Amino acid sequence: MFYSLLLIINLISLSPEMESKQDIIKAMTFNIRYGTANDGENSWEYRKDLVFKVIREGQYDFIGMQEAMIFQIEEILGQCEGYQYTGITREKDPTKGEASPILYNSSKWALIEGKTMWLSETPELPASKSWNSSLPRIFTWGIFEDKRSKQRILIINTHYDHRSAEARHRSSMVIVDHIKKMTNKLPAILLGDFNAGEDQPPITYLTDNTVLPLKDAYRSIHQKPREKDMTFYGWKNHVPGTGKRLDYIFYSGDIKPVSSEVIDYNAEGRYPSDHMPVIAEFE
Repeated sequence: MFYSLLLIINLISLSPEMESKQDIIKAMTFNIRYGTANDGENSWEYRKDLVFKVIREGQYDFIGMQEAMIFQIEEILGQCEGYQYTGITREKDPTKGEASPILYNSSKWALIEGKTMWLSETPELPASKSWNSSLPRIFTWGIFEDKRSKQRILIINTHYDHRSAEARHRSSMVIVDHIKKMTNKLPAILLGDFNAGEDQPPITYLTDNTVLPLKDAYRSIHQKPREKDMTFYGWKNHVPGTGKRLDYIFYSGDIKPVSSEVIDYNAEGRYPSDHMPVIAEFE
């Protein structure tokens, strides 16, 4: 009887349902607003605990953060156990300015290779700009291996320019070309603040190009527009339908989203950031 019970337990632990839960990949994109901004009552010191809470409670595999300064990343890692990160800032001095890092669950994933590159005509040149970009803009990529299954995935995180439409469009071209070169049949997840609506060229190029079309995880789940689609409201009241959709999760390869949402979390009207995080789960 004892051995029969053990056999049943083992069979349950190896069931397809249990395996599928283990194989879920949970990703989030989150513009955390740079920590030295003069935001008054919404300054980093007053809202950082809300950022920690969002990250801790989500138990994500990967988090693409934008506008993250090194001290903010260090504080997040200190308060949210189990994460490591890859990525440097967009300036010539990799310790100064804003980064677009990839945080990852280091108990599940191993970083095989990773790098930060610039969204310009010279992607390897630190702090390089092109196409009338107002600031140096970057993307961070990493190839990660699941420590259990040994399966690999490409994760990319980025933050497009907020002023130059040409720079945003060209940035999409740079990233698509990079994913094409890097994937080699690997699945890929692209996270970021793209500073563009879904009907604008930077986004339509990502999904409609002939090189390697990507899919919008959120729109794959919610095919019809909703008031909840919006991700940017600034610090004003988050009235559904009045904001902008700027933050996205795209994907390619042999994965598919099973859920995706915009996180409208606040504590008595105080929000973690002027952007709302977007999450997606893949299998």
